[in-house]
Amino acid sequence: MSRLTRTAAALAVATLAVTGLTGCGAQERLGSAAVIDGHQISTGDLQAATRAYVKTVPGADTAEVQRALLQREILSRIISAEARKVGVHASPAAVAKQRDDLLPSVGGRSGLLRQLAAGQSPTILAPSGIDRWFKDQVLYRRIATKLAVDGNPQSQQSIAATTKALIATGRAMEIRVNPRYGTWSTRNGIQPLVSGGLAASADQLRDQG
Repeated sequence: MSRLTRTAAALAVATLAVTGLTGCGAQERLGSAAVIDGHQISTGDLQAATRAYVKTVPGADTAEVQRALLQREILSRIISAEARKVGVHASPAAVAKQRDDLLPSVGGRSGLLRQLAAGQSPTILAPSGIDRWFKDQVLYRRIATKLAVDGNPQSQQSIAATTKALIATGRAMEIRVNPRYGTWSTRNGIQPLVSGGLAASADQLRDQG
């Protein structure tokens, strides 16, 4: 397994945990893609992040990118909430080391996005969210270490304990996703509506750029 694959896999269990957190809610504020514990993620910011992503990874499905970026934002906030709950943090130095150890080997930030997109289980990140992605990995590992039931944060029992904690924390949060981006599935995360939803198309994003 390559360093990049291991890095991308670090949050896989957390991503699975997130998909069981909450149902789809009505849009709470005009222009919101989602509202998480009162914090608004605007449709404008989400679409700007999508435009930046497709410039780096041409040909990406824009509706899929929007859903993936929105889901990652939700996951990141759940990880941060759980980190506060168990009393761990990620210092800027720890995040910088994680980032600087990996980026040179994958062609920098743009190379990271392209390689993650080409992986067996593609990972979609906003260019502006790369540092936060590294921070999430540091936090996730420290949460798992804190909650390890047998001294090994990578054991099945410890992974299960970490997953259970993330689900509980997410359920305690107020998470509302705008139905235009799909429905929140307890098994598969944000899923598009049968009609395709109202997420902006590639042409619409270009017109807005």
